[in-house]
This record gives sequence, structure tokens and C-alpha cells, in this order.
Amino acid sequence: MEVSLKAAKRHSGGFPRYDANGSLSAAVNKFLRENALMQSTEHSMYGLRHSFEDRLLAAGVDERIRADLMGHKLQCERYGAGAPLETTTAILRVVAF
Repeated sequence: MEVSLKAAKRHSGGFPRYDANGSLSAAVNKFLRENALMQSTEHSMYGLRHSFEDRLLAAGVDERIRADLMGHKLQCERYGAGAPLETTTAILRVVAF
């Protein structure tokens, strides 16, 4: 997780290039294929996101935290700042292999 935190600090504004379009999935899938990191041709970034949310659901993670981690919007208004980093870190440790 330290690598992710370093990347987030280095790119605090996020990655606008990948906002609201399919270019992130395409870029990740291309990288995984070119580096022989896909288990099969059936695997993809899209499938990874679904597996991640399934694991969050199975672990009983709150809808707000799931939405935050997935980058989804909630149907209701958001209040507060969301879960602290320590909480999300503990959740991610539970759902990791």
C-alpha cells in the first residue's frame, strides 16, 4: 500500500486523463497483456473491479465506504469526510488475498 500512497501524494489531483471514459481500462488491459500478467484471455480490468466489490460486499463493508473505494457515486447526499485512511486500510487488508 505504500506504493499506492506515494502515487496518490505525487498525483494529488488524480489522473484527469482517465476521468469519465474507458481509457483506464484499455491502458490497464494492454499493460497486463503485454507483460503476460493476465491469467487468461477471460480476465480484464472490468472483472477485477467486480471481484473487488464482491469481496467488499462479502466482508460486510458499508455502502459509503464501498462507493468511495470503487469511485462510485451514492444515490443519496454525502455527509462528512468519509472513513479515515486507517479504516479503509484495515478493510482492504481483510479483502486482500
